[in-house]
Amino acid sequence: MIETICNIGKTVQNIDEEQDIIDLWQKEENENYDLILEIDVSGDSISVDSRDFEKKVFRDGLLYTQGNWFVGALVKKDSYKEKNIKKSLDFLDIPEEKYDNIKDTLDQKIEEYKGSNFVILFKKDGKTPVDIAKGKFLEEIEKNGLKKVNYSGYCQMCNQFADTLYDSIIYKCYTNDKNIFSNTDGLSYGICYDCLINILAGRKYIHNYLETWWGGSKMLFLPHDYNIDIKEIFENADIGDLEDRSLLKKIRESEDWVMQEIGKCHTNVDIIFFSSQKSEWKITYHIRDVMPSRFTEIAEFETKYAASGYNLKLWQVLLYLLGGNSKINEIFGTNEAKNYLSDIFHGNKINRRIFFSRAMKKYRHDYYEGYKQISSIHRVYNFLVDCGCLSNGWKLVEKKKGVYEMAEYETEEQFFEENSEFFDNSVKKAWFLLGHLYNAMIYESKKYKSGDDLQNATSHLEKNFFFGRKFDFKTFVYIANQCSELMYKYGVQNKKYLNNYLSSSKELMGAGNEKIPNDEAKYIFFWGMQQWIGKSKNNIKVEGVDE
Repeated sequence: MIETICNIGKTVQNIDEEQDIIDLWQKEENENYDLILEIDVSGDSISVDSRDFEKKVFRDGLLYTQGNWFVGALVKKDSYKEKNIKKSLDFLDIPEEKYDNIKDTLDQKIEEYKGSNFVILFKKDGKTPVDIAKGKFLEEIEKNGLKKVNYSGYCQMCNQFADTLYDSIIYKCYTNDKNIFSNTDGLSYGICYDCLINILAGRKYIHNYLETWWGGSKMLFLPHDYNIDIKEIFENADIGDLEDRSLLKKIRESEDWVMQEIGKCHTNVDIIFFSSQKSEWKITYHIRDVMPSRFTEIAEFETKYAASGYNLKLWQVLLYLLGGNSKINEIFGTNEAKNYLSDIFHGNKINRRIFFSRAMKKYRHDYYEGYKQISSIHRVYNFLVDCGCLSNGWKLVEKKKGVYEMAEYETEEQFFEENSEFFDNSVKKAWFLLGHLYNAMIYESKKYKSGDDLQNATSHLEKNFFFGRKFDFKTFVYIANQCSELMYKYGVQNKKYLNNYLSSSKELMGAGNEKIPNDEAKYIFFWGMQQWIGKSKNNIKVEGVDE
């Protein structure tokens, strides 16, 4: 990972221009300030002036703080303390005996602006710290930050001999390179100055363009190679507002589009989850070597399984894989979710039984919330089939370019024949036809009780008994017998299509020696309840696609 960051930094500096080490080293500061108080010490005179806040004041003041380490001559309002004032004066070689007069002058001025948020910039003879103490700043950074040492040797990055090495690679607690960079000739790390600058440049660039917040986690997308074309892809996204054109900033609202753009990079990409607190930085999960074609395919699959005008997104897929227990904005909160994401990007097989168990668990929640359509599982299931994570998909028809919907079928035989990859055994067909029969009996129940007023009718068959049962052979027999008894109760025992459903489902179940997961049987049963099969009618909505 560090080599990749170093190479990105080198590429960016070659394309743009080499950056000053001050700009590379200093931390990004917030801009929540109202004004700057400038105190200028010239000989025996002390003057204080105020002006509107500008972010470049942090560079002018050469400020760098980390724990007790304070460098520069700038003090923020919330750190206005004696020790920081004295460190600022010492940095500018201003005698400490002037401290009391300077402090009194500052206190009087601060009283005027006590309701404002400000920073204090110390100057000497009218000059800012960057004008008169840049060398002192660099010496301090090289000694304590970059850890310059009196060793010569070969750089662990570029393998070139250097008269001076640095015992640092900038990142603290990066995890996956520790075995590479360790214990070299008495140093933890042996890096030359040029490579160290490239790592600093890479770190800053990655923070601005290759880092994002997605599903409750910090992430990096690191292309293995980097050139001017890839740089343009990540920096100038042609979507949304013009103020922030960083591609990865768009991943939450335009995921498929971002995936498609990354696919244009024509280089493998690492996806790295990490956590950072203050100066510590730790990798929590690493998805390696995702091929560019994979990003393109995922974008196409998300579009293919769109519903109601909205493309499928990976967080929706993961909700079903995880059983619906995660919040959308915390979807990557567990390693299990990250494992599934890695499986999707690499096309690894996932456990079919676990998928249907988790998917039906989420469906149960949605069912109780009033959303009874099985179509979302259809979308997720076939997405995973296309990704290579599951097997045995079923047929969708491309209604218009890139938009797929379920095909229309006039008979059950046609339905099974055209979806033979999924319905590859008799047991699956039996459960589907039983669902078809059960849905028909709900209709007959409502008609029996309410006549033609079906819209306001209810049926006891719609009670939520489904989820309390294990969808095994015993449940199959129970539902089939219940439907048979109700056919006589409602006086519809002579309807041919009902008898065909009942007899065909029993025959198929009796002929099948195959076993399928109970939750997959439950899924197929609900699918049979909701799938329209028959001659197309303008006033009938074909189920299975739209949410």
